[in-house]
Amino acid sequence: MPPKKTLGFTLIELLIVVAIIAILAAIAVPNFLEAQVRSKVSRAKADMRSTAVAIESYAVDHNVYPWPADPFGFVLSAPTEEWFETKVGPNLTTPIAYQTQRFADVFHPTDMIDEDPVYHLMTRAYAVAEEGNDTGYNFYIQTLLGSPIPAVRYMLLSHGPDIEHLEPYEPDPPALYDPTNGTVSRGDILYFGPGVGFRN
Repeated sequence: MPPKKTLGFTLIELLIVVAIIAILAAIAVPNFLEAQVRSKVSRAKADMRSTAVAIESYAVDHNVYPWPADPFGFVLSAPTEEWFETKVGPNLTTPIAYQTQRFADVFHPTDMIDEDPVYHLMTRAYAVAEEGNDTGYNFYIQTLLGSPIPAVRYMLLSHGPDIEHLEPYEPDPPALYDPTNGTVSRGDILYFGPGVGFRN
């Protein structure tokens, strides 16, 4: 009686299967990562839109837009001579909850653990008050005060997928995020209000 043949895969067959899986993974993983970035961009825009609604509600009640906070969450009472950042402050959640929470920037740099991770806010009133201070480069102030649309009273900013700020000292000029430059490309995501919408 002849011995039974043992069924199994040859080494070549296994190598072919592994190679096919590797090729499929090489195609699928970048698409998955891009989908994640696109999802975060959409979330950032939705968060800023919701924050803009809260800012407008605050303005209706107080007849002025909310003063921004410093990077550590303390609402500013006057412009700072050593300007570095301004953020959405707790005056939108306390004592009246115009929004239930201040949304964290999904692209907040992970190396800035001490900084309030919420979106940046600059109001035109703050920009006017800050203009006379010797603060060096200030993209927010230049953008708000130089806007040809006088209705622009504030702007919100996300770091964008490159997780970096617009920097004036680099060889390339500051840029706004545009997905046509690549899903993960330089530039910040800005929201201007009212009536202007997204510029990205």
